[in-house]
Amino acid sequence: MATAQDGRPLSKITVLISGSGTNLQALIDSCNTPALPHANIIRVISDRKDAYGLKRAADANIPTIYHGIVPYKKKHPDTSPNPTFDEARRAYDADLANIVLADKPDIVVCAGFMRIVTTAFLTPLLHPNVPIINLHPSLHGDLVGAHCIERAWEEFQQGKRKKTGVMVHYVIAQVDMGEPIVQREVEIEGCASLKELEERIHAAEHPLIVEGTKRVLEGKAGEAR
Repeated sequence: MATAQDGRPLSKITVLISGSGTNLQALIDSCNTPALPHANIIRVISDRKDAYGLKRAADANIPTIYHGIVPYKKKHPDTSPNPTFDEARRAYDADLANIVLADKPDIVVCAGFMRIVTTAFLTPLLHPNVPIINLHPSLHGDLVGAHCIERAWEEFQQGKRKKTGVMVHYVIAQVDMGEPIVQREVEIEGCASLKELEERIHAAEHPLIVEGTKRVLEGKAGEAR
């Protein structure tokens, strides 16, 4: 078991990504610092082979795995008029759970992981008490699903809102509806473009994902005592 300089064991973090990995980088930079003490990222898993976050992990000597959905869609085709590939998704998620659990992590952090996971992934992680948390660019119960920043910007332009937010929450079967761990409001007023709002959101995301991870790990440590 890896330990910190003071001899305390390091909490093991598995990170799931899909893209550039800026939030992953925030976690990498914070591990074993006061922001995220006694913690170590043991693996990064991406559902996209070209995700730049995989390079960030490799540069930090963190093991990586590419776990793509395409082979599962080929093995479990969906020929319905509006395909959902439910069987493929569940097979994919079951294998994802096996990959994650093989490392025996203390927590799974979804940092820009763009897949909606099913109970085939969630249920196997319940018994070993491995919490799954997610970063979402909206406050709890506000905007749910994809394109939340764009939707918030559109509503701002229509005069329907002045602020949005960012939260870290527990992952459950209902999309983006798990209990919030930490969240922050983000003002939209003053932004001249969608790009400026995106920059504000990302600036809030980086410290928040670190704080949310720290809170959950501290809670687990308290339960163990």
